[in-house]
Amino acid sequence: MFESFTENIREKSGGKMPFEDSGKKIQAFFSQISENKRMGSDLLFMVTYMASILSADISRPEIFAYTASRKEYITTKYILKVETFVKRWNYNYAKALEMVADRTKNPMLSSMFTRYGNSIASGVPDNEFILLELSTIRSVYRNHFEQGIEMVKKWGDAYIALMLSATIVSIIIMVSVAIYAPDDLETTLNTSYLLTIGISVFGIGTMYRAIPGDQKCHELPGKGSYEQKMIRKMERFIIPIVIITTIILLIGGFNAGLIYLLIGILLAPLGIFGIIDDTNIIHRDADFSVFIRSLGTIMGGKGLTVTYALAEIDAKTLKVLSEFIQSVYSKMNLGLDENMVWERFIEESGSNLISKYLNIFRDSIKLGGNPSEVARIVSSSMLEQTLLREKRDMLSTGFIVLLIPMHVAMIAIFMFLYQILVSMSHAVTAVMASFDQTSAAMSDSVTSVGGSMSGMVNIFVNFPEDKMGTYIAIVVLIITIANIIAGKIVKGGSNYLYYAFGSILFSLTGVIYIVTPFIVDMLFQIPVFGGG
Repeated sequence: MFESFTENIREKSGGKMPFEDSGKKIQAFFSQISENKRMGSDLLFMVTYMASILSADISRPEIFAYTASRKEYITTKYILKVETFVKRWNYNYAKALEMVADRTKNPMLSSMFTRYGNSIASGVPDNEFILLELSTIRSVYRNHFEQGIEMVKKWGDAYIALMLSATIVSIIIMVSVAIYAPDDLETTLNTSYLLTIGISVFGIGTMYRAIPGDQKCHELPGKGSYEQKMIRKMERFIIPIVIITTIILLIGGFNAGLIYLLIGILLAPLGIFGIIDDTNIIHRDADFSVFIRSLGTIMGGKGLTVTYALAEIDAKTLKVLSEFIQSVYSKMNLGLDENMVWERFIEESGSNLISKYLNIFRDSIKLGGNPSEVARIVSSSMLEQTLLREKRDMLSTGFIVLLIPMHVAMIAIFMFLYQILVSMSHAVTAVMASFDQTSAAMSDSVTSVGGSMSGMVNIFVNFPEDKMGTYIAIVVLIITIANIIAGKIVKGGSNYLYYAFGSILFSLTGVIYIVTPFIVDMLFQIPVFGGG
């Protein structure tokens, strides 16, 4: 029945579903953004791989064939296109690279393919071009990364200003409703929601496009560090508990602050493991560039195999990886399969950079590459990325230190003003009730004066406390979610850092939401005059 319904729609729409083309364009747009964020680092991985395997004196077809086999690089599909043009359509490599470059939307990759094609057409040897290109790609990657950091500095400040503006607009709307309750209140509140969401999406989207990509976790299926495995295990029951508990509390009409606080507390274990793992990966990556250079130098200088070279490495130079390397050496010394041992090392490290660069090193050695030369190339590329990551961490730390107090201030201002308006409404309502009781015993002239005074103070009597309470809860939720996403985008790393920011910001929001009424009651005592 459903299939016949869709077929009828297709026939009436010229063979296409309504908005089908628009949906594909939107999907392609977001896919291109995601690809562009990964392109810089993956292009560096690919060129490092090509430069490393070239030390084994392999031919041009082998360079492209081995590079095309590395499915983990987003650039691989473009190398496969070059391979297709050459091997199936009998184009030469120069022409194939030119054709793929013309069809590539990413300017960084297109430029690299164009240069490579021109180099081949000019008769420049592959090893000479690729080693020079590796230096160029590192410079381009560094420049692109640093430009992104500078953009995020500016857009980080702009985001804070935008969210403060959205908060002020929402506060103005809330005060306006208290002074003059509009007839169409729902439209006013819905407009405020859309405005807050629009500002949040604009700020977050701009920062997301500006900041360079930096994947920290290898995200191998079913594999990961101890902390990553713990997060996967715990989120299977913590996330359903959060969802079910939130629904039950909402149906039960509990205080929104209690719900936010409970969400923050439940997410705390996931957030703690996430922060620990993120910190460990940063330290492991910093150690790995030292380790791989030492390993390659010992293997090349002394002519040792991997197992014996590992025994020569000074563990004191490795602050974090020493235990991992000792474990690798012990397993290899027992005669265990080398591939399995290194795969276990990659899994336990949890690091994307270690996964990529260790595989580059091992593939190059298997092909007969010079260990010293390969280690120098790999460690230099990795060091470039780890140093740039340190710059980003400095930026993200400054932004987060500003974001959290700003979030607390915005939520506190919102809640304090709301509670003050509620207190004023209650006080004015009590005064009006006193006027109503007194006016019955007064003369008409006095009643006229009372009616005039009643009209002047009537502005706070009709304050829709229930609707505005819901309005506050929704706006606070929008702001909190926006700040969680913004913090994660600037910080980078794996998606489990959403749990860390969610735990912190939801907990702070819940605490402010709960304690604000008590503080307002203590600090703001509005006198109510009886009619005695």
